[in-house]
Amino acid sequence: MIKITTASLLSTVLLFSTSVVAEGVDLKKNMQAMKLAFKQAAEAQSVDEMRQPIKDLETLIADSKQGEYPPEKAALYMEGFNKLSGALNQVSDELEQDDLEAAKQSLREVDNLRLEYHDKRNPSIWKRLFG
Repeated sequence: MIKITTASLLSTVLLFSTSVVAEGVDLKKNMQAMKLAFKQAAEAQSVDEMRQPIKDLETLIADSKQGEYPPEKAALYMEGFNKLSGALNQVSDELEQDDLEAAKQSLREVDNLRLEYHDKRNPSIWKRLFG
């Protein structure tokens, strides 16, 4: 039988909590802005309407890449930022070809990456405990 005390539970939670303090970059603020820009891009009804939110996302990701992250998370963050940049390049290319439907389809990959890397960055307590 495993006995868990409040102190041990608290120390475990603190040990596994992942606060992002990146020198010079407010990642939480950037992620909130990314959420808004993504929503605007997804709701766009024309190529022209989608261009600015995509440019905003590209700028926010470039800014986020400049942060200094905890060593145990830095490689994961950079991998995610690089994959997002690649997916957004695809969306931009499709917008340059005036293909809104293809751009919206490629935007789904951006959303898939968001889900994937949020899960990797903040795995559930059960996943942490039991792998």
